[in-house]
This record gives sequence, C-alpha cells and structure tokens, in this order.
Amino acid sequence: MLDVSKLNITFGHGAEVNHALKDISFSVKRGESFGLVGESGSGKSTVLNCISGLLNHWIGSVEIDGEMVGSKRDLAFYRKVQLVFQDPYGSL
Repeated sequence: MLDVSKLNITFGHGAEVNHALKDISFSVKRGESFGLVGESGSGKSTVLNCISGLLNHWIGSVEIDGEMVGSKRDLAFYRKVQLVFQDPYGSL
C-alpha cells in the first residue's frame, strides 16, 4: 500500500519561490490501479520523484507498506520502489 499525505515541495527561495506541490494526498491499496493525470507542468513527475527518492527536500508523509519513507533510503527501499520512464514519442 502507498499512502501519501500532505505532500508539499517548493523550488527557489525568497520572492522566487514556486510551490510545485501543495497538500497532495492519496492512497493506493495493494492490487489497485491508480492513474496520476494532469496537464503538462502540473506536478505529476514531481510527485513520483518525491516518492522514489529522486527528490528529498519535501514536506509531508509517505508510507509504503506501513513504513514511513524518509529522506534517506536504503537498498531494500530501492528494491521495492523503482521507476519506469516513458518515452512520450514512443507511446503515440
């Protein structure tokens, strides 16, 4: 099970702060299909990058199989969570 709660991430600093994600929450149960859909630039990839560990300066909570995911991830985490990058031109 994946449980994401109040996920927030900002880029920049001072007057140049961009809130890429604001209070994103969702759950995906084991065996369930889930689609993350939105316009270009809406934060879909940012959400997945936070969950997978490619970004680690987010605020909120992420649980995978009941275990909190922190900013430091070990080899066991990376065996469980992996990304498959899509070629947008190859899917047309």
